[in-house]
Amino acid sequence: MILTKSINDAVLETLKNWGFWSAIVATIFVIFLGFLLTRKNILKREWDKVLIKLVMTIGLPALALQGFLTNITIAELKNQVAVLAIGFIFYALMAFGTRLFFFKYDRDIQDTLAMCIAFASTTFFGLPIVSELFKPNGSAIGNMFNVPYRVFLYSLAFIIMTRKNPKIKLNFSERKALKLKAIPNKETEPEVYQNYLVNKRNAVKTQCKNIFLNPILIATFIGIIIWVTQLIPGIEVIKMSGINNDQAFSPLRIDLLFPPIAKILTILAALCTPLAWIAIGMQLSDGNFKQAMKSKTVWYATVLKIIVAPLIILGISMLIAWIGYATGGWKLSQSALGVLVIMTATPPASVVVSYSIAFAKEPKIASDLTLVTTVMAIITLPIWVIIVTAIGTLPIFG
Repeated sequence: MILTKSINDAVLETLKNWGFWSAIVATIFVIFLGFLLTRKNILKREWDKVLIKLVMTIGLPALALQGFLTNITIAELKNQVAVLAIGFIFYALMAFGTRLFFFKYDRDIQDTLAMCIAFASTTFFGLPIVSELFKPNGSAIGNMFNVPYRVFLYSLAFIIMTRKNPKIKLNFSERKALKLKAIPNKETEPEVYQNYLVNKRNAVKTQCKNIFLNPILIATFIGIIIWVTQLIPGIEVIKMSGINNDQAFSPLRIDLLFPPIAKILTILAALCTPLAWIAIGMQLSDGNFKQAMKSKTVWYATVLKIIVAPLIILGISMLIAWIGYATGGWKLSQSALGVLVIMTATPPASVVVSYSIAFAKEPKIASDLTLVTTVMAIITLPIWVIIVTAIGTLPIFG
């Protein structure tokens, strides 16, 4: 009875919280603004690529680093390790298991839709939202969750999206005419096969660069190092007047050592949220929503993406939280639960859609699914916030 009252109180508090509704309304308004300005030709459709580039190379790396420039406790460290574990479990399960939802479809459709369901737009779409909704540590939690995300996205998802369909048995000219990427025959097309191997190796090198030279991932790892090393005994040796009430801090805390860095990061991090939402609106303006809505396959995949996938990570998170609570080893925070579910409930990752286009793996379905889930996610995300707020009141969450 007490627990039910606690859940009811949490839901009512969320519904009456103007901070929550302000963040939701601001998200919808700015996305619609990008859509409207593009439709009116005030913003050019191709400008979204520039905005996305700014967000991915400047805004999000600054947000990633800024999220870890905070003091640390053992409890917070355990919470982040739990987030990391949930991420690896979730993406391993989804990468291998989501094809079961589409076992009646052709394998190319299976691969594309499975990867679209498994990998959400956690960076470009999700991170700006959770950073607003779950202050002050939403961005740090989101970036920790994105570590296993990127590992699986640039490795296993790439392998799945580049493998050939065994039903494709065409010669090279026929495949080229149909824009298919099946593997050339080694015996009958030796030169084409050698070129294929070269292109494959180059693609692998590109994927390795995407993993290890990604500015967001680099900023995340730098931030994690700065954050975690604060636990080293005796590392807090610097004390500056007026900083943290003259408390000593680690020399790696660059934001305290040279305060203008903190201001720079704040300004650059602030770029990512409005620019990302405007770019999303610009992308929506280019799609044919009515046509996409006619596909039963797209609607089926949409339900899996914005309802089933978040339910799966919600279940995994509750299990990990319960184990930590039962053993006394850790407590998953309410903010972590919210970040994990909300980021998973976002549309498919743009990288997966790019894979589908580059390797002729049902790009039309991938694009239509992205369009429909983007519109529907704007409606369902507030509902998920209310749900995770209610569940977060359970004793297993900190």
